[in-house]
Amino acid sequence: MRFVLILFGLFCAAPAGAVAPGQPGIVGRDDRRPIALDEQRPWNAVGRLNREAGGFCTAVLVGPREALTAAHCLWDHVRGRWLEPETIHFVPGYRRGAYLGHARGASFRFAPSIVMTPEGRPSELVDDWAVVLLDLDLQGGAGIEPLAVAGATLRRALGPSATLMRAGYGSDRPHLPILVDHCSVLGSSGEGRLLLHDCDATLGDSGSPIVVRHEGRLMVLGIQSSVVRLGDDEAGVAVVVEKQLPAAALLGH
Repeated sequence: MRFVLILFGLFCAAPAGAVAPGQPGIVGRDDRRPIALDEQRPWNAVGRLNREAGGFCTAVLVGPREALTAAHCLWDHVRGRWLEPETIHFVPGYRRGAYLGHARGASFRFAPSIVMTPEGRPSELVDDWAVVLLDLDLQGGAGIEPLAVAGATLRRALGPSATLMRAGYGSDRPHLPILVDHCSVLGSSGEGRLLLHDCDATLGDSGSPIVVRHEGRLMVLGIQSSVVRLGDDEAGVAVVVEKQLPAAALLGH
């Protein structure tokens, strides 16, 4: 399957408070909606990843002290290097200035083969993931339940007809968690390490989890990286990550 990367702006962290018409990354009709308070609990692990350097992305708690996001969210475009971990703030369940927990980054974990281009994006899309090791245990300290990451066995069992969901914080709605609760798999690439989908996602949504509900639980299939041109249409790209994550977060092996 061939595709062309477009909308390079999606590789950048969203400016805090930015609101712009005609957001990139919306596939067809805009299917995003705010997560209501009475349905928030299963999504508590999703939060804003705020950068002291400016801007934000989305991340999801996948272990007591591990937040999964897109690697490009941790890049300092001014200095051409990785940001210092302690300048990253993860606030799960963020909603209009309130949040369920707060932790700073302590260290980063990247794909061993990652190489960043001068434009500040990974040279290979499959490497656009990162785990932020946090300085606090948000599960024990704040009672936030991490989301499990689906393993290869579960992904094969779900097949291409699985109904997907995505939750995150877009630049046009930066203070509310936004959900796309019915989207689809469009295909895969990179030997199955990239998942193509039609879940609406825009600036700020980088690092947001692509999720499926399995046996009553939310399971992370991948994290939002970018948007590509797929034929005459656009598609979102999620990076499928499993072996690099903490063993406690993995199911389906």
